[in-house]
Amino acid sequence: MLNKIWLFIKNNFITKKFITFGTIGVFNTFIHMAVYGIVYNLFNNNTGLMSSFIAFNANAIAFIVASTFSYFANAYFTFKPKHKTTMQFSAVFLVFLTRWLVSSLLAAGFDFAVVRWLEIDYSIYPAAKYIAPFLASALLIPVAYLSLNIVFKKTSDIKENKTNI
Repeated sequence: MLNKIWLFIKNNFITKKFITFGTIGVFNTFIHMAVYGIVYNLFNNNTGLMSSFIAFNANAIAFIVASTFSYFANAYFTFKPKHKTTMQFSAVFLVFLTRWLVSSLLAAGFDFAVVRWLEIDYSIYPAAKYIAPFLASALLIPVAYLSLNIVFKKTSDIKENKTNI
């Protein structure tokens, strides 16, 4: 059993492709965090009760910006499909949208835990506001990789007659 798990990890996650995906993911995370911080700071009114709502929306905006970067970077450097089509972009964005929903819910939950349970005040520790979206994003990396690998494989050979991205 452990041997099968190790082979799965070795064959799927200890590869040049996954390292490329991870490197793009690092840039994606920086983009995500920068946009998240900007949006969070723009709308933060220090009410405390609105913190989770602001975190949810800031994460949504940051996720859309970072996901757009991620699609193009991964299409070019990681998955290298034969064709880049609007259908492929839509399918990848559907994966991103699902990931965004799960990530946003996790970020809001983690933000609640940081603010309420750990009683960390973002005005005293401003860097702490990045804990929630970071944890939410990190937990979903392997799922995103496997999902995108499938989507890019299934859409790589499909060529649209009209519009290619």
